[in-house]
Amino acid sequence: MGERAFSKLQYGIEATPGTSVAATKILAGAEIPPVNPDRSPSFPMDSLGVRAAGSRVRIDQLLATNTLRIPDLYFQPLPAILSCAIKGGVTPTEQTPAQGDWLWAFTPSMTGDNTPKSMTLEAGDDIQEVEFDYLMFERIKLSGVNAQAGEAAPVILEADWFARQGAPSTFTGALSIPAMTDLNAKLSRIYIDTTWAGRGTTEKTSMLRAWELEILTGLHPKFLGSADKYFTTHGQDILAAMLTLTWERNAAADAEWDAYRAGTKRVVRIKLDSGVQIGTGLTHSLTIDVWGAYENVIPLAENDRGNNVDTALFHGLYDPTGAQIFDVRVSTNLAAL
Repeated sequence: MGERAFSKLQYGIEATPGTSVAATKILAGAEIPPVNPDRSPSFPMDSLGVRAAGSRVRIDQLLATNTLRIPDLYFQPLPAILSCAIKGGVTPTEQTPAQGDWLWAFTPSMTGDNTPKSMTLEAGDDIQEVEFDYLMFERIKLSGVNAQAGEAAPVILEADWFARQGAPSTFTGALSIPAMTDLNAKLSRIYIDTTWAGRGTTEKTSMLRAWELEILTGLHPKFLGSADKYFTTHGQDILAAMLTLTWERNAAADAEWDAYRAGTKRVVRIKLDSGVQIGTGLTHSLTIDVWGAYENVIPLAENDRGNNVDTALFHGLYDPTGAQIFDVRVSTNLAAL
């Protein structure tokens, strides 16, 4: 019988979208989702002259969808996930010679093809593995809360994906358990500046309590006439980003309420440095920059043990000067996907 202990997810990056590859890494830490149906049978009304509605079943198209959730996110899978969501073909740069501290810059093109990668995902247990090919992410959500009672403060990843189909197969064997360097939301820091060029300059200390980034990648399957029931190519629509912020009410928070009322544009940076050094080089880190304006700022939105707390919704916009809407950078010990 199927045992939860033997359930897992593992993946490989496809050289050609839709051409399945063997998995190269175990996706540790991910919740094991149900294997959702990849087809929707229809049952035509046939008017057969008997007390039955019909005798046919049709399966016209295939499409697999689901959500990847990692409730205790670590740095190492981020380059692969972001490559299949925001921008593909990113070449990381080693920041310190021979130390393996690779910086991945996911700066999407605002005018051209972002050539996103796709992956083959293997999911299942000791009874059956199901293989999903041509998998891409249409929505990415990252969130972190600075817990107020000294408990765990993980960063959570939720990523909605689509793939061609879920086909029975077998797991790629002999994969090693990956290295896992945790993201800690307590180490999140916020910077707010007025120009894209100056982003990351002005840190707002003693302020950030929680943050959530949601990115809509614009990726979608395209069903065009062909010899196959599944989609054969994908499209790219506009990119969108939203930041939800919760902060301690202080003078800096009050200044952001003023910026909201005036419609002043900002660039908000969330930086999370793990404190874990890679060799003698950089530490594992995640840096998120979003240009835009506040959709709302709500002073005194919450009360935490006598402390007033404000909330804000920051709406990503295109900055004509910086020619960008958002940028995501990951520093970790991976040189390749």
